[in-house]
Amino acid sequence: MARHADARIRVDLLAAIVDYVLEFGLAELTLRPLAASLQVSPRTLLYHFGSREGLIVAALEEANRRQVRLLEAWYERSAEHDARTLLLRAWQWLAAPRHDRLLRLLFETSGYALRDRKRYTGFLRATSSDWIAPFARALEERGFSRERAGSLATVIVGVMRGLLFDVLATGDRARAERAFRSFINAIELP
Repeated sequence: MARHADARIRVDLLAAIVDYVLEFGLAELTLRPLAASLQVSPRTLLYHFGSREGLIVAALEEANRRQVRLLEAWYERSAEHDARTLLLRAWQWLAAPRHDRLLRLLFETSGYALRDRKRYTGFLRATSSDWIAPFARALEERGFSRERAGSLATVIVGVMRGLLFDVLATGDRARAERAFRSFINAIELP
């Protein structure tokens, strides 16, 4: 019974930790303020996550799972669209202000992970493949060969991420959307 309770507590803590990190970022994350915010002791956090680094890795993995769920939700609602409409709607959905915190965390953690590639290799690979996979699948379902869908999805995700970073940096959503529309119009889509 105790192990099940511990697992449930860890899941609940992890959800709260990700919410905290979405609000305050990772750069200056320390256990005492985090624990105080969660109304637990730093010792409780260490018990469930082993170390500050273990906590960060778990939080990054959970944040990535949230991103995957976002992309899957978009994909499920987009089954009937042609490729061009699908990609434009994907952009509008991802660039919506309600996703800013999660995107900000994606970019912050990517930088963090790039500083310690050895420790965060899995995270870096997952954040790339987890974005590319739904776009590749959507393009394949719209008649693209597997190879072409994968290559095109890689380019699309690269452009989207660059423009999403630009939106977060400048706040100019309209300019970024115009740029994405120009990009979609320039690539070969049926």
